[in-house]
Amino acid sequence: MTETKLSNGALHEQADNSIDCANDHDPLSLSIRSNYSFSKPESLAQLRPERGSGVLPIITKAENRQLEKTMAELTINKLKFNSKGLIGRQQEITTLKSCFRCLETQNNGESLHDSEAVKDLVFLHGFSGVGKSKLAETVKEEVAASKNAMFVEGKYDFVTMDEPFSGIVQAYGSLCNQIKDSELGIREAVKLSIMENMEQETEMLKELIPELGSLFNNQDIDSISVSTRSSLGTSNENRQENWRHAFRLFTRILGSFFHPIVIVLDDLQWADAASLDVLEYLISDVQNPYPLMIIGCYRSNEVNENSILYNRMQDLREKTERFAFRITDIEVKSCDADAVNKMIMSMMSIDDEEKTQELAEACYKRTLGNPFFLIEFMKMLQSESY
Repeated sequence: MTETKLSNGALHEQADNSIDCANDHDPLSLSIRSNYSFSKPESLAQLRPERGSGVLPIITKAENRQLEKTMAELTINKLKFNSKGLIGRQQEITTLKSCFRCLETQNNGESLHDSEAVKDLVFLHGFSGVGKSKLAETVKEEVAASKNAMFVEGKYDFVTMDEPFSGIVQAYGSLCNQIKDSELGIREAVKLSIMENMEQETEMLKELIPELGSLFNNQDIDSISVSTRSSLGTSNENRQENWRHAFRLFTRILGSFFHPIVIVLDDLQWADAASLDVLEYLISDVQNPYPLMIIGCYRSNEVNENSILYNRMQDLREKTERFAFRITDIEVKSCDADAVNKMIMSMMSIDDEEKTQELAEACYKRTLGNPFFLIEFMKMLQSESY
C-alpha cells in the first residue's frame, strides 16, 4: 500500500470554525492554541502579527495612513462572507476526490483485486482557521454524484474530550438519520439486516446512538430477547471490546447498502483513546469488503510525539500493508498575499485585483494569511463603517 503526502500553501475562501472565541460578541477577541494570539485592536494601526512572540505590535503611522487612504477609496459595507467554494485549494481537492474515486472504482468492480486496499484513511492537518473542515466537505460533491455513497461528519470538542466516542457517535447518528430518511425499501432492508446479524450489538449501540433506536418500532425492540441482553460482557475490558466489535459489525452492514461510506472526524486532536481504537478497528477490518473512507482533521500544533493521536498514527502507518488500507497525508497551510487578495476580491465582488492589492497586503500583515482571521478582520473593518 502507499502513503501519499501533500503540502501546499494555497488557501480557500471560507475557513473552518475550529477556533476558541474568548468573547462571542467580539469576534476579534480570539484566543487560540497557536503561535500567536489575536485581539481586537484599538485602531486600524495594529495590523502586523509577529510570529512566535504571541503579540500583535502596532505598525508605523505611515503604513496606517496608507491603509486608511486605501480604505477610503473602497466601500466594504456589503461584504459576501458566506460565499461558497474554495480558492487556491485545487491540489488538495484533487487529491481528496482522487481517493474517493479510487474507492468508487474498486467498488464498481473495475479494478478490485485481493491485494488492493478498499479503505483510505486521510489526515488533514494544519493550524486553526486554515480551512481543514471546509476542505474535507468538498468530497460531498463526489458523494452526491455517486449512486450509493454516503457522507457523514462528527466533531470532537475540548470540553467533552473525556467523553468516549463523542465524535464517532455524532457521525453514526447522522448515518442513522440518513437511513431513516431513505426509501422505505432500503430502510426496511437495513433494519432487517441489523436484526438478523447484530441483536446484542444493537442494544449496545442504542445506548450510545439514540438515532439507531428510531429505525425500529416497539415490536422490533421487543423481539430482542432478555437472554441476549444479559449476555453482554460486564467488565470494562469486555465492554470496550464489545463496543469496538459493535461499530465494526454495524459498519459492515451499512457498507453493504451504502458504498463508499465517507466519515469525517473533525478536531481529532481531542479524540479519546476509545474513539481512536474504533477508528483503527474500522480501517483495519479485512473482513469488510466494502469501501470506506475516513477523513481525520487535526490541529498540527497540538499534536506531538507525546500525544495519543501522534502515537496512534505512527502505529497505523506500520499496519497499512498487513491490513490493506491506504494513508493519505495532506498538510493545509495558510495563504500567500496573492491568495489573500483573491479572497478579498471575492468578498467585495471586485474583478480588478489592483484595486484591492494594498488592502490585501495590509490584511496579510495583520492575519499572516490565515483565512479565518482574514474573514474576521474584514468583518471588523466592515463594522468600523469603512
